[in-house]
Amino acid sequence: MKKTLFTLAIVLMSIMAAQAQFKMHDDGHISIGSLARDFGIQVQPNRYTYFRAQHNTPYGWVTNSYSNKTTMQNWMVKDLDSVSKTFNEMVFAVYGSGIVWAKNHYTYGANHTVVRAELEPIDKERALSAILQLQGYYYNEDPSVSPEEIMESEYVKEEAKESMVNDLEKREIGLDVLLLGEAFPDAVRTDPEARLCIDNNAFITLLVEAIKQQQEEIILLQRTLEENGLTRKQP
Repeated sequence: MKKTLFTLAIVLMSIMAAQAQFKMHDDGHISIGSLARDFGIQVQPNRYTYFRAQHNTPYGWVTNSYSNKTTMQNWMVKDLDSVSKTFNEMVFAVYGSGIVWAKNHYTYGANHTVVRAELEPIDKERALSAILQLQGYYYNEDPSVSPEEIMESEYVKEEAKESMVNDLEKREIGLDVLLLGEAFPDAVRTDPEARLCIDNNAFITLLVEAIKQQQEEIILLQRTLEENGLTRKQP
């Protein structure tokens, strides 16, 4: 009886293993849900894990994560070199505090609901002064993808490929974060990797208040010109 149960257990474990499709590759890479590196859960020797359901779906399932530290990286994405199969620099990370860092990012943000009585207005003159101290720059950055990769990618819509290739020729535009930190420190944050980052919500608010201050000065100048008869007569 014991021998029969043992044999049955071995058979069941074999069936489960076959269904689970677990494989340890020679280089320490682990595939779960697949015997190949093409899809399923892929765990690389350097501990990075990536996900793919099928051959025709992109990597990157969103997963739930628990963090016991505000500076802990819940979910991290690095640029994968398609030739060497090694990871390059980090391009996206979510920290336990809810801070999201992304390279070359688009930002979608919303303010928390707060009691109006607790709000402290920003000094418009200070906002305008800070904006006038800033300098915009062009800078060149090596693209992380080649035109050939874009044109051959199954994850890029055909109608987007030509425009994306053209975008590779465009220069990056940005502000000097050090200057912004000196002019308006509240618009700059430091992430857990010691990088200085522009708080886009703060910077947009700064722009709004600066424009309002500038508009007040324009209106005052117009009134002064009118009072002194220096305005142009309308045709």
